[in-house]
Order: sequence, then structure tokens, then C-alpha cells
Amino acid sequence: MKTLFSNWPNRLTVLWLLLLIITAVAVGQAWWSKTLHIQTNIFALLPSQQQDPVLDRARAHVNQALNQKVFVVLDAKDPEKLQQATALLRQRMQQHQELWHPLKPQADLNQLGKVYFEHRAGLINAEDIASIQQQDIDALIERSLLQVLSPGMPITGQLLQQDPLLLFPRYMMGLQQQHAAQAIDMQDGFATLEDQQGLSRLLILDLAQSPYNVRYQGQSSAWIAETRQQLQQLGVNSAWTGTLIFSTAGTNSAKDEISTIGLGSSLGVLLLVWFGFRSIRPMLTEFIAVSTGSLLAFAVTHYIFGEIHIMTLVFGASLIGVCVDFSFYFMALQSQQPKRTGFAVLKPILPSLFIGLMTTLVAYVFLSFTPFPGFKQIAVFSMMGLAAAWVSSILLLPRLPALNAAPAIRRLAWIGQARLWMQRQHTVRYGMIVVILITTASSLWWLKSNDDVHNLQTMDPTLQQQDQYIRQRFAQQQGQEYLLLRADSAEQLQQLEQTLLQKLQQLQQDGALQSFQAIAQVIPSVAQQQANIKALQALPDATLMTYADALQLDVATLRQWQQQLSQQRPLSLADFSQHPLAFLQVSPTERLILLQGIHLLPALEQLQSEQVSLIRPVAELSELFYEHRIQAQYLLGYALLALGLALSLIYGIRAIVSLMLPVCMALLSTFAIQAWMGVEINLFSIMAAFLIMGLGVDYAIFYRHGHDHPQVVGMALFLCMMSTLFGFGLLSLSHTYAIHCFGLTVLLGVIFSFVYATLLTKADPRYTALTADSNQINPDE
Repeated sequence: MKTLFSNWPNRLTVLWLLLLIITAVAVGQAWWSKTLHIQTNIFALLPSQQQDPVLDRARAHVNQALNQKVFVVLDAKDPEKLQQATALLRQRMQQHQELWHPLKPQADLNQLGKVYFEHRAGLINAEDIASIQQQDIDALIERSLLQVLSPGMPITGQLLQQDPLLLFPRYMMGLQQQHAAQAIDMQDGFATLEDQQGLSRLLILDLAQSPYNVRYQGQSSAWIAETRQQLQQLGVNSAWTGTLIFSTAGTNSAKDEISTIGLGSSLGVLLLVWFGFRSIRPMLTEFIAVSTGSLLAFAVTHYIFGEIHIMTLVFGASLIGVCVDFSFYFMALQSQQPKRTGFAVLKPILPSLFIGLMTTLVAYVFLSFTPFPGFKQIAVFSMMGLAAAWVSSILLLPRLPALNAAPAIRRLAWIGQARLWMQRQHTVRYGMIVVILITTASSLWWLKSNDDVHNLQTMDPTLQQQDQYIRQRFAQQQGQEYLLLRADSAEQLQQLEQTLLQKLQQLQQDGALQSFQAIAQVIPSVAQQQANIKALQALPDATLMTYADALQLDVATLRQWQQQLSQQRPLSLADFSQHPLAFLQVSPTERLILLQGIHLLPALEQLQSEQVSLIRPVAELSELFYEHRIQAQYLLGYALLALGLALSLIYGIRAIVSLMLPVCMALLSTFAIQAWMGVEINLFSIMAAFLIMGLGVDYAIFYRHGHDHPQVVGMALFLCMMSTLFGFGLLSLSHTYAIHCFGLTVLLGVIFSFVYATLLTKADPRYTALTADSNQINPDE
């Protein structure tokens, strides 16, 4: 026991192990009690728009309504095949209720017709109500006679008793004409279209679970693949789209990329470690360090945020891997002093290792200021994980025997030689600095940005084609652009919607808008219905007699009909809870109007007021990406200033240029190269710049402290750079544009940071790490 606590390394090791054990037990208990929450929704990484709680509620309402659905279009050669395909889908959904809710018709026409008829008194089209208000009985007589004589609409005696002016049939005909442009027919409650392209039917499937549940994605994907195959055997083609489809494709793409890139990264690092130390032991020690760091980071991050995102685990665990810089540097230095104890080798370089850790943490501290929840999580996870991995490394590595790094140091001695040569060539060094600064800074004028939120997902061309086909065929409301109407009462809300409909119809005629969908198109306001009923009640007896004579009706029937009008209740949305457009009612005082095909945005923006808001979620999120990218750029500048100030307090003001110039030049060169390549930067590019800043300053600090062993530092930092390239640079091969930009920025930034730190950082002779009798490698041997 005395030996266990005999010195500070042993005491710290025991305390560290106790902390790790307690943390592991706590995480294990939380996992066993199922209180751990792993978030998989990619959009949970994004900040919530909290300018207006009403707008937030409306966005959440629409997202819930559309994200929980899959839209399917069946294309068949004849109605019989279409019926068979519909029955097949219905049967398969019934058999897998853990995946889907039972298939429901979009509209039960018989039921809808009954509801309309029960509240027919106030349902009058615009042409008829104008004639009634003007008491133009001749126009009413003419339209009714045309209906009676029309073979396409049989008029029964019972209908003439219940609706002698035949107002209801004409109103229903007006509703049907809304779909006449596309010849959409409701067959068996499903939207069915038959034209020159063929026979198509739209089915809307309701999900039984979240579309972002990874396990559910796999199960539903297998079900969809099997269903498509069975439909194909029937001779029916199908197109599928929806949030589930795209999120599943994104998850599968990420898994494939992680497998491919992860395998390449692991093999690359394995070969790199073998090249550097003739052993694979560093892989094991790094695994221990990263694992302990990830454990503590997971526990702290989950405690702070109440959940942890899957992307935080992926990115965070990778970022913790930068602790390999510290271990490579130590093991290379230890290989030159095999006779000394590990802690004796560690003691003189511990300050530089600690300062390197602090400079890296500074970058993540500033990254945590971003309002993006995902970046906050990654920053917290990385800070805790990196610090914990660093502690594990300095407590573990000195206890192990030295490895043989001499062959690698000899082969990479040219790095140290190039550094020493450049340090003597003052004119060449200063000239290179000036040329690089002028060239890269001027190139930033051509740097472009792309803040489109779609960069977060891999857009499969086949899925895009199917999505576009469904939109074109049935004009589905998946664009998620809409107007939010709000008022103090339900009556005012209905009046507001009626006023907006007139303006939208005019915009549609002017070509500013393709189409729109609103509740008022199918359900007039209660006030309008009541006004229509009063207009009917106000018809004089003489007018009724004239109408009765023209259609050969008993005038008593008309009088009885007129007296019963007050007994009929106006139609309300409560009567249409199963209507396809019922979800447009957010609350009694909030309602939506879906917009499709906005061709002239300013015309729609002019409709906005205190009661009307135009919501374009995708455009707004892209705008949010733009705003926070700009903010992140300022944070990057502030982080560089703060880092320079901290280094000046440690090393003095004269050391700032030597330590900060390489990383600043590396950032300028990185973005200049991307400008030349035509790469458009985004928020993830700036996020990568924070990583470059931390690593680049570490390289400079190690070179500053390594005047007595430049070949060792050069070899160690070369291995560090290559391991970072294998860990992050391969992300540049990703098909997801945001991840590609992140990987490419790290790839270029780390290379430039290493090159500039090697050639430009001045060494300080006051720092020594090797003893006079150390067995140093002669590069000329």
C-alpha cells in the first residue's frame, strides 16, 4: 500500500482509476435503467428558431404532420392492376402494424358528402350568392333548369324538397372543379389520376415510429424493398418519397462511408505506427486513452444536455484522437533516452505538453459559444474527452519501456535538416512569408460560400427523381412553405383567411404562385355561411313564387324549406376532423395555408403582417446557417486573438509572431486553395478551422521547445500530421457535402500547419529535453 502511494504519479493514477470506475458504474447503471438518450435526428443538431413561440409551434406542427408520412405513387396499366396493388399495400401494412398504421383513404367521399349535405344551408357558390343578394331570380331559374335538364346530374323529387334552388349540387360541382385542371379523381378515397402519362394513384402511409429511429429505418427499408418487388411482379411501378426515405438513405450512406473511410483510416494509422516505432503497442495505448476520454466525455455531456447526439459521438471520439500528438512526441523522445525512467523523460516536456493541451482546448471553448446545439455538444465532449485522454496518456505511457524509433528518425531526418537550413536563410524565409501572405490573402476574394441546409444530407439522384415525380404528378405539399394566420378569435381567423384567399387567387392568376391549399377552399367561414342563410331567408315570397312557377314546384315546398333554414347548423372544421386538410388548423386561432411553386417571392412577402407570417423552413434554416457561419468566423478571429494573448503571457510578446504566424498562414492557405478549386465553404469548414488552430499551435510549441532534438520533433510531428490526415482527411471523400468540406479543410490545414511550423517557428535554446549522455540518433549514420 505504501508503494502504491509512494510518489505523485502513483497517487494520481489511483485517483484517476477510481474516477474512471465510478464513471463507468454510473454510465452502466444509466444504460441498465434505460435513462440514456441517444439522439439520431440530424436536424436536432440545428438551433431552434425562437423568435416567436407561435412560429415555433407552427413549424413543429407541420414537421410532425409531414415527417410521419411516406408518399407513394402507384403507376398501373389498367384499373384492375391498380386495385390489386392498393389491396396488396393495405394487406402488407395490416400484417406489419409495428411499422405502419393501417392504410386509410385520404377522404371518405360518402362520409364527406353526408357531412356537407347535413350543413348545406350556408354552402353556396359565389355566383349563386351574388344572384340571391341581387334577387336576380332569372339567373337562378336558368341555372336550375340547366341542372334539371342535364343528364349528368340526376335531380330527384326528394332533393327538390330539401334543396329546391339546387344550390348544394352547384356548390359541390365547384369543389370538384378545383381538381379539374389535373383531372384528379377520388376513387375509393384515394387520389387517382388518369391522363396521357397513364393511370396513377397516390397513397399516404402513416409511420408507426419516428423516421429518425435507426433501427426502424432498417426494418421499414427492408419492408419497402420487398413491397416494391411484389408490386413490380404485379406489373405496377411505384415511386416513394418522404422524410423516412431520405433519412434512411442518409443513414445508409453514412454507414457505408464510416465503414470504408474508417477501414482506410485504421489501416493507415496502423502502418504509420509500425513505421514510427516498429510496434503496434501505440495502437493499444491510444485505444485506452481515447476510450477513457470518451467514457468521461459521454458521462459529462449527457449530464449537461440530458441527451447525446450520434454525430457528437462520431465527431467527438474522432477529435479526442488528436491526443495522439502528445503520445507520439513523448514516445519519440523516450526512444532517445532508453536508460532514463519514463517520468524522468516526461518531466522536462510536461510544460509543453500541458500548454499544447490548453491551446487546443481554447479552440473548443470558443466553438462552444456557437448557438448550434450540435456544435456545443461536440465542443463539450471534445474538451472533456481530450483532457481525460491526455491525463490517461501521461499516467500510462511513462510506465512502459521505450520503443525503437531510431529507424524512423533516420528516414525522416530530412525534415529537421530542412528546418535548420530554413532557419539560417533569413532572406528566403521572410520572402516566402510575404509572398504567401499576399497571394493567399488576395485569393480570398474568390472564396465562395454555400449555406444550403441540404448540404447536411446525401441527396441520392434516384430518390430526388422519385420525389420530383410525385410532386409533379400530384402537387404534393412537401415543399413546407406556408402562410401562418393568427387572430384573436376563430371568427376573425376565418375572415382573415377569406381575405387572403382572394389575394392568393390573384397572385395565382398573375403567375406569382403555382397553387395553394387552404381550409377555406373546402369549408367557408361560419360568418359567411350565416350571411348566406340570412340572404336566403330574406328572399321575398314573390321571388319564391316566380321560381316555383318556372320549375313547376309547389310554392309551399319553398316556403317550408325557407322556414327550416334557421334549424341547420353551419359547417365547421369540427365536422371534418378526418379531412385531408384538417391538419392546417394548428389551434382555434391559428391556421395554415400551404403554398406550392412560389415564382415571385416579393409578392408573397407583401402579404405579411402582424397576423400573417410567411414561413419557408428550408430557406430559413439556410439563412440561419449563413448567419451562424458569419458568427463562427468572428469567433475564430476572437479565438486567434485570445490564443495569441495567452501565448504572450507565457512566452512573451516577441514569441507571438513565431507561434501564431504558422497557423494563421495555414488557415489563409487552406481557404485560398479552396477558392482556387472552386470549393464553397460552409459552417463545417469553419468548424474544421478551429481544429486546425489547435493543432497548428501545438506543432509550433513543440518546435519551440525542441531546439536540442529537431530530428525527433520533426519525426514525431510528421507522424502526428499523417495520423490526423488518416483520421480526418479521408472525410474529404465523403459524398455528403458538409462532411466533405470539413475533411478537405482539415486535410489542407494540417499539411500547411506542419510545413509552416517546421520552416518558420523559431526554437528557444532555454528549453532542453535530452540529457548530455542521451543516445541520440545521428541522421548521417
